[in-house]
Amino acid sequence: MKKEGFTLIELLVVVSIISLLSSIVMTSVNNARMKARDTRRIEDLRQIKIALELFFNTNGYYPQATCSGGWDCNGYRYSKDTTWDSLATDLAPYIKTLPKDPINSACAPWTTASTCYSYAYGNVGRNGGAQNPAKKIQYDLVARLEDTNSPYRCGLKNYKYYFTDILWCGSYTTQMYDAAD
Repeated sequence: MKKEGFTLIELLVVVSIISLLSSIVMTSVNNARMKARDTRRIEDLRQIKIALELFFNTNGYYPQATCSGGWDCNGYRYSKDTTWDSLATDLAPYIKTLPKDPINSACAPWTTASTCYSYAYGNVGRNGGAQNPAKKIQYDLVARLEDTNSPYRCGLKNYKYYFTDILWCGSYTTQMYDAAD
């Protein structure tokens, strides 16, 4: 009597091929998700930048960052905590809902841990170009990108502190994106 079926070796080969194909598909899907989140981050920050510019046009200055020393401090508002809600209140007439990072982890975007994904807004000084009158932009609006090859990363953009000509990107990860550019 002839038995029909697959041998154990044939089954193992088929399972191996299916495993290999599924790992390739999963890698592609994960890369697509990563790039989609980065695209969303950049678009979110562009929308926030528009709201900040509208706020500036109305008030003549940008919203204050979170700090106890008044306007002249290095405080930041983060999408990871309630300080973002304060910024949302300031920008409410110009943007319906202030977006948050798609991952929105509990740490600042420039923290050395590679899993820190959040938005940060900072403003030092209320008076437009007090330190550098040629520059109107008086804030940082920052996100960490997941794609290490993104054309928007600060390593390629040469971002500088708005009050000096010193590069700030060198101090942090090259995956930063600053919409204030």
